[in-house]
Amino acid sequence: MTETELKHPSDTELTAPVESPEAAAAENIEAAELQDEMQRPQTPLQTTTEAAEQQDEIARLQTELETWKDRALRAAAELENYRRRVQKDITQQVLAAQMDILRPLLGLLDNIERGLQAAHEAPDIEKLRQGLELTQRQFHQVLQKLDIQVIAPEVGSLPDPAYHEILSTVPAPEGTQPHTIVEVVEVGYLYKGHLLRPARVITTE
Repeated sequence: MTETELKHPSDTELTAPVESPEAAAAENIEAAELQDEMQRPQTPLQTTTEAAEQQDEIARLQTELETWKDRALRAAAELENYRRRVQKDITQQVLAAQMDILRPLLGLLDNIERGLQAAHEAPDIEKLRQGLELTQRQFHQVLQKLDIQVIAPEVGSLPDPAYHEILSTVPAPEGTQPHTIVEVVEVGYLYKGHLLRPARVITTE
């Protein structure tokens, strides 16, 4: 072999293979698919555990809600029962109070009937008067037991608008003051300090 052949071995050197466009495109597609696979979100075990915990929490809250609903219904039922018991007690108390008021009046009615019977059997005015006076005293005793006070204005006094009702006025007779009571038509009554009925009077002008 000559020296020239040793210095220029171009015809015997190995050249790098040239990649075809089809092969390069295929490699790009594979790389893109690999990158997509790597970036694709995976479902970790932690996500599954959290979902299970959320389901348990929802179930617990639903159970608690049902418990509170049951308690609310029970409370409403108990409140309604209590309201009915209170209403029943009030009704019974009012009935008892009314009976306590009416019971003494029956005795007064009995006395009136006996007085009328005695008047028919023996028409004696004095006995009738005595019977009526007895009935009047008994009636006032009943009023005292019921804490009812009589408003009995005095003739010649000034009327009190808080307790007296003026039915009419008349010219003042000689010697009387104007705007004074000359006649008591009906006495008034107070019940426990409250006006039950005003006294009805006639006054001078």
